Amino acid sequence: MIRLPHRIFVVAYFAALFTVIILSLVPQPDLGAPEGTDKALHLIAYGLIAGCAGLGFANWNHRVLAGTSAIGIGIFLEIAQLGWASRNGSVADGVSNTVGVILGLAAAWLILKLFERHGPAAS
Repeated sequence: MIRLPHRIFVVAYFAALFTVIILSLVPQPDLGAPEGTDKALHLIAYGLIAGCAGLGFANWNHRVLAGTSAIGIGIFLEIAQLGWASRNGSVADGVSNTVGVILGLAAAWLILKLFERHGPAAS
C-alpha cells in the first residue's frame, strides 16, 4: 500500500501543471460544448493540481505554497491569453482556478486525515 505523502504525487503535480500551461497557450479548439464547460474544466484541472500537491508534499507550508503558485500561474495564463489571437482570458476562469485549488487542497486534507486514521501503521 502506498504511504502518504508520496513523491509520485509531486511528479504528478508538476506534470499536471506543465500540461495546463501548454493547453492554456495552444489554440483553443471549438468543441461545441455547453456554456460553462470550460469553467468546470478549469476547476477540475486546478483541483487535480492542488490535490496532487496536497498528497505529495510533506508539510502544509509546501502544500499551500504549491497551491498558491498554481493560482498565480493560472492568473498569469489568463492575462497572457488576452494577448493571444486564438485565446481569451477571463476573470471567471481565474475564479474557477482558485476554487479548484481550494477544493483540491481540501480533498487532500480529507484523504490525509482518513489515511492517518485508517491507513497502515508506521513501521
